[in-house]
Amino acid sequence: MNLDAIRLDRRSHTPVSEQIAKQIVRLIYDGALKPGDRLPPERVLAEQLGVSRGTVKRAYGQLAEAQEIGVRQGSGSYVQKSSQHFEQNQRVEAMEIIASAVQQLQDMGFSAKEITNLVNLQALGSSHNKFRKISIMIVSNNHDILSELEQQLSYLSYSSPFLFTLSFVTLKTIQNNPDPVQVLLSYDLIIATTIDYPAVLAIAPMLKNRIFEALLSPRTKTLMELSSLPQNAKIAVIYRTDIFRRIVEKHLRALGFGGDNVLYYNEASYNPKSHADCGVSVLVNFNESPVYTDPDFAARNEAFLQQGGQIIRFGYQIERGSLVYLEDLVQKLIKSQSDD
Repeated sequence: MNLDAIRLDRRSHTPVSEQIAKQIVRLIYDGALKPGDRLPPERVLAEQLGVSRGTVKRAYGQLAEAQEIGVRQGSGSYVQKSSQHFEQNQRVEAMEIIASAVQQLQDMGFSAKEITNLVNLQALGSSHNKFRKISIMIVSNNHDILSELEQQLSYLSYSSPFLFTLSFVTLKTIQNNPDPVQVLLSYDLIIATTIDYPAVLAIAPMLKNRIFEALLSPRTKTLMELSSLPQNAKIAVIYRTDIFRRIVEKHLRALGFGGDNVLYYNEASYNPKSHADCGVSVLVNFNESPVYTDPDFAARNEAFLQQGGQIIRFGYQIERGSLVYLEDLVQKLIKSQSDD
């Protein structure tokens, strides 16, 4: 067999015999050389590569010692890669691939637990024929938040498309159904945001073990907008639920805002006449705030912005710790139904 693929680097500190041996090993692993293939005689390969016969002899000796090739008396040298040895080297190569991927994920900011969960979900997805699909419902109070959560959770169906069906449903849709309990019963896991969790649980308290409360945190864009505000900024917060108010208050306090500089208005008591009064320079809203949806606010919004005011939409995402716990729940579901 002609080994034209071998290329020698005369300037390398690696001995030529070792270069030859390593490249033959690579040809074996790549499948260019298969078990039973005969290697060129030492003299022929030496002439082909422009080296001494002794150099090739040393290379073949290294390969024989590593059990990559075998020597048959009177017949020459043959590839004799045992399946066990091949498997060992495959595992070494697999560990190198995993180590590289893990390092990249760590550089991206993922924790060891998050990396483990993502790898497990991907591995389970590759053996999808063993499992039935798991039905997951994501519940939120409006379409805009659902859209954001759909974007955030899309990696689940992307990495394991055969494992999950994800349904994004508004709370109102469930409540308006003639049999809301039956709707929830048809899902293996129901993910409700912190804002909607009490209402979802009230519909079907007997399904508490299926209903997961996803804690919410501000989107990165929202945090950047809030953190860039001057510390003396006077802020008005428009809220619909007490839970939303508490979430906003918590994060404003963490950023150093509070006291008389932050005013809170329920949407029902906030109107265009009082819009942005009291020296307020920043307005923080939820995405269905009347400031956005009521046309009577339009002209006042424009004037407020022209005067240097700032309107911030408080965007949500599922808090990172909740995502990790959610991934754990999904893995448990997959394993439990595979044992059925």
